[in-house]
Amino acid sequence: MWLFALFQAETLLGRIVKMSMCGAAAVALYAGLSSTPQSDAQVALALAVIAALWLHGYREGRRLSYASTRCDAEIREDEGRIRVAGGGVDLTLHLVSRTLTVNKVAKRFVSIDAPGEFQRLRSGRFEWPFRAQAVEPEPESNAGSFGAVSGASAARWKGERATSASDIGKTIAPAGEREIGVYWKHPGQGDRLLFSVTGPAGKYEAIDRAFWIFAAWIDREDEARRAIERRHKAEAWQRDWEEKRLAEELDHARRRGGSAFDETDPHMRTTAKAAKAITPSRRW
Repeated sequence: MWLFALFQAETLLGRIVKMSMCGAAAVALYAGLSSTPQSDAQVALALAVIAALWLHGYREGRRLSYASTRCDAEIREDEGRIRVAGGGVDLTLHLVSRTLTVNKVAKRFVSIDAPGEFQRLRSGRFEWPFRAQAVEPEPESNAGSFGAVSGASAARWKGERATSASDIGKTIAPAGEREIGVYWKHPGQGDRLLFSVTGPAGKYEAIDRAFWIFAAWIDREDEARRAIERRHKAEAWQRDWEEKRLAEELDHARRRGGSAFDETDPHMRTTAKAAKAITPSRRW
């Protein structure tokens, strides 16, 4: 199978050129080996050409295979991590640091609106918030409107659809295909399109699903944090209220001096003891 690398190219014209060069190199190699005396330079040159063609085909095959595979998501909820790989995309979502790490993305997917460093390296690390937004064709009467958005982060990102191609400056994907853009919210410049992918409806479904699940994790963490804060506030208010009430009762008991208390009330007995402890002796 490795021989197919000699003829691997992206276009038909490229394959024809490579096949012609490979044939010429094979003829030169045979002529160099059969000549008398044997031409070492001709043999070396022919072998170098064949090796270069094979290396180019091997790398081209790897690239095409990398971009043509179906995108899949590996979800590790116990680690708070989601990795999405395939179809020319390799990225990881980290819950602990709330970051998106783009390990690798095909050059043709990178947006001109992305940060310059990302355009150059085709990789980078971005902090929350970020999202995946699908662009799907809608009836013309609804063009330019956005799909309904409800709930917190998970609901905001889940199924959020832009129904106009002008929203990201691209043409609408052909029928039966789906376009998904990955956005990052720049602190000072708003949403920036990092990259967008286009393919059959199911090919890049994992990207949309991964970002929705990650947003749900963020919502769950935020809700748990808010619940803890509410509980702490309620406990602090309860302690403050009890301290104020005790202080008022002690002050009232001090003003009454030696007035009689209802001995049957345990709370009043405690208050009376506390009042006697802080009231100066009448002998002085």
